[in-house]
Amino acid sequence: MNQQHLKVTGHFYKYQVWYFQILGIWKLPDGATGQQRRWHQLRFCSIFAILSGMLLLFAMELAGSIAHLREILKVFYMFATEISCMTKLMHLKLKSRKLAGLVTMIKSSSFSTKSEQEEKLMEAGRVSVVNLRNLYGISCLVTATLILLVPFFAGNSELPLTMYELCSIEGRMCYWVLFLTHAVSLMSTCCLNIAFESVAYSVLTYLRVQVQMFALRLEQLGPAETPQDNQRIARELRECSAHYNRIVQLKDLVEVFIKVPGSVQLMCSILVLVSNLFDMSTISIANGEAIYMTKTCIYQLVMLWQIFIICYASNEVTIHSSRLCHSIYKSQWTSWNKENRQMILLMMQRLDSPLCLRTINPTFTFSLEAFGSIVNCSYSYFALLKRVNS
Repeated sequence: MNQQHLKVTGHFYKYQVWYFQILGIWKLPDGATGQQRRWHQLRFCSIFAILSGMLLLFAMELAGSIAHLREILKVFYMFATEISCMTKLMHLKLKSRKLAGLVTMIKSSSFSTKSEQEEKLMEAGRVSVVNLRNLYGISCLVTATLILLVPFFAGNSELPLTMYELCSIEGRMCYWVLFLTHAVSLMSTCCLNIAFESVAYSVLTYLRVQVQMFALRLEQLGPAETPQDNQRIARELRECSAHYNRIVQLKDLVEVFIKVPGSVQLMCSILVLVSNLFDMSTISIANGEAIYMTKTCIYQLVMLWQIFIICYASNEVTIHSSRLCHSIYKSQWTSWNKENRQMILLMMQRLDSPLCLRTINPTFTFSLEAFGSIVNCSYSYFALLKRVNS
């Protein structure tokens, strides 16, 4: 059973953690050699240098285009994306030891399935995260590839990303060196986004599955027809109480994983959405900018999907945890003895507060309501910007 549990749960994080280790931002095993640790540090320094260089070049281009609104916004949507990537990179590096405990907890036999119904729930969760990972990864890679291909449609007169040019792109050698730099930088950060968002969805889905399994166990406590049944129920209630404590600990580790990067992602997404909306409003297909319009629209959809993933998965955790009291009520408790009924009353009081994953602002949670607020806020800022500019 434990081997099967490890095999199933590996689909929730295996490939993403492997990529994090390639980037040097995930904790190495305790038995790693000194050479492995040096290579690990070197890989982190390399990706850190790439992101830092991109941010610096974006900032220099932003300063040089301060008088041109459209040029500022063309820089800003990638600049905000790179700020989000840098936050993810540094957060995972600084919290790597603590986040390694998240994987250890997921692999723990304490969270393994105990019935056929629970196995079906776990399998459904596994299929969900694998499909999301593959579909989201393909969408992001297609978008990044399209960004790289746009200059070819413009006759190689511009680079894929709007950032400060260290040399004149009129020279063929300079153009291709800068193009390669843009391609390496864009693809590495694209893969970082894919890995982070997919693993965030995976751990949130795993948490939701555990809540569903816990609700199922509460519903199946059954009636007490004999004193032995009351003893069994008392024992299972204590086990359920201890298991819920483990679920809360898992939720706290998941919150550590997504709290800071997810919060920065939400803030940066407003800037990206506003920039893209304004850019799309100024593009004319009649002027031969159809490919540029396509790229911008796809990037906008991917950005919306990026923040929707975390908000939706977190919202599902909150919804299912809010139904736990109803699950206890379905457990045929009327035939239990007084001590067991008092025990479930205490459990209901504790389960009355659903599990919420909070942002940096403790009063704001990752939820579909938050996603709606981000979209509404972005459109409001775009409408204001459009009106002021006109």
